[in-house]
Amino acid sequence: MSSPSLDLRGSSGPYLLLDASGLTARVGVWRAGRWLAFRESETGALDAIYAGVSSVLAEAHIPLEKLAGYLYVEGPGSVLGLRLTAMAIRTWQTNDAAKTQGMARPVWAGGSLHLAAQLMLAGGTPPPFAVFTDARQGHWNLLTIPTTDAAALITKPLQEVGENDLPQGTLYYVPARKTGARAPAHALRMTTLLRDHPKVLKTPGLFRLVETATPYGLAPEYKKWAGAEK
Repeated sequence: MSSPSLDLRGSSGPYLLLDASGLTARVGVWRAGRWLAFRESETGALDAIYAGVSSVLAEAHIPLEKLAGYLYVEGPGSVLGLRLTAMAIRTWQTNDAAKTQGMARPVWAGGSLHLAAQLMLAGGTPPPFAVFTDARQGHWNLLTIPTTDAAALITKPLQEVGENDLPQGTLYYVPARKTGARAPAHALRMTTLLRDHPKVLKTPGLFRLVETATPYGLAPEYKKWAGAEK
C-alpha cells in the first residue's frame, strides 16, 4: 500500500521545510501557499540547518511546538546534508513524543529532483527536459520530464545513469557536491528558485507521509514515533 500524500492546496500549516540535498541549503516556514520566512545558505549543512531553522522560526514568530509538521526533502543529493537534516527532525520528533505521550508531529518527504522539475515547470520551462544530480562515483541520478502532467511526473521513478550517459536536449544540473564528476557542457544550472515559487509545494503528491526522515536510498532505522510497544 502506498503512503498517503500531502495535498497542501487545502492545508494552512504552518510547516517547516528543510532541504539540504544540494550545495545551497534551504529552510523555510510555509503556510497557505506563501513563505512566512525563508533562508538559503551555502555555509555548510550543519550551520545552515540549525541556524537557519532558528532564524526562520524567529522571523515567522512561530515556536517549533506550533508547527503542523515537517517537509523533508529526502534527496537524492548531498549525503551529509540529508543525514544532518534527518537527524535534526528525528531529534525534534523524539522531544515531541516525550512531551505528548508518544505523539510527534508528522514528517512528509519529497524528492529533490521531483521538486526541481516542478520548479522548472512553474518557471515556464517547457517539456521535454531533464534534471539530474550527483549519485555514487561515476554516476548521476536523472529524472526526465516529458509532460506537464503533474500527476504523471510525481510518480515517475528516477534513473541512475553512467557518467557519460546523460541525454542530449535541455538538461538542468542540481549540484550536490563541490567535487565529483563534471557535468556535460550542455547542462544548465537551475534558474527557478524555491524562494520565488512557494506555491509549488501545493503540487498534489509532491510530499508523502513517512515514519521519520530518512535520506533517499536508505531504509528507515527507527520504529514509529506514535503507539510504541509497551
